[in-house]
Amino acid sequence: MLVWFMHGASVRQVGYADPLRSRLVEEFSNRGLALPEFYSSFWGDALGDTHQLWDWVQQDLETFKLEYPQIDIDDIFHYRQRREQLISGFFNDIFTYLNPVQGKEVRRIIALQLLNFLADTPFEEDLHIVAHSLGSIILWDILFSDTFAPNDPAFYIRNVIKGLSGAGQGRKVRLRSVTTLGSPLLFFNQVLNIDVQRLKQFARRYVATPLRWINVIHASDIFAYPIKASLELEDSTLYLRDCYLGERNFLKKNIGDVAMALGLVSEHSRYWRSKRVARLVTANLLEEYGVLEQNSPILELGEMD
Repeated sequence: MLVWFMHGASVRQVGYADPLRSRLVEEFSNRGLALPEFYSSFWGDALGDTHQLWDWVQQDLETFKLEYPQIDIDDIFHYRQRREQLISGFFNDIFTYLNPVQGKEVRRIIALQLLNFLADTPFEEDLHIVAHSLGSIILWDILFSDTFAPNDPAFYIRNVIKGLSGAGQGRKVRLRSVTTLGSPLLFFNQVLNIDVQRLKQFARRYVATPLRWINVIHASDIFAYPIKASLELEDSTLYLRDCYLGERNFLKKNIGDVAMALGLVSEHSRYWRSKRVARLVTANLLEEYGVLEQNSPILELGEMD
């Protein structure tokens, strides 16, 4: 079993998935199961310095302050900390990937890493992907976009996944499951404009065991949204489930938008550390539909860890 992690926006450390990997190792070990082969794909460096845009904003604000020293900057530019979180922690990387040149470079890095991973694990046939945030957008783009040039690195990835390429030469693996965490795919597919029929055609090639996709959404993550209705899967063999991580947090309910602002980025990045996420990922890896279908353990009191 191969488990491939894909990070989201504003990640600049290769160990981003280590907390989730540790929980998976513990779970498999406790059950006496062979450990999966793990790989944390990393391309954050190719997306540039996440603070550069905010540095430019700060320069303009400082210039304004020199020209109008009697005016408080906070009176003409509200929510500076929250704006910085959005620019440095989300929008910079997403729009950088959507740039054709830089997006291709990201796909090249991912393709090289995946091919090396497969070369190092020659006897494994089943691939499982866990993608967070921007990683889910990139994964969707790589697997199903029809706008790439024939030499795009995305095709190197498709060529090693059964059902996405022809019966050509070389190593091929089966994509058994996908887990998306905190995914804004609902909105970004409007930009990518990928025909969902491509997903359905791919899923139909899985006859004996359906391809599984769970989409995990934490209650306080404003970047995460359900996707099942948008994909119109009534006639599809794909097993897709939106999994909600509810939270009975009375303080958040009472202070409403303030809580949303305070947790704008932090709630979006906590999936890798969550016990509940680890349980869902384990169930998806091991084809435990009973765990994926039940609702009672999803809504819990307190934090998601």
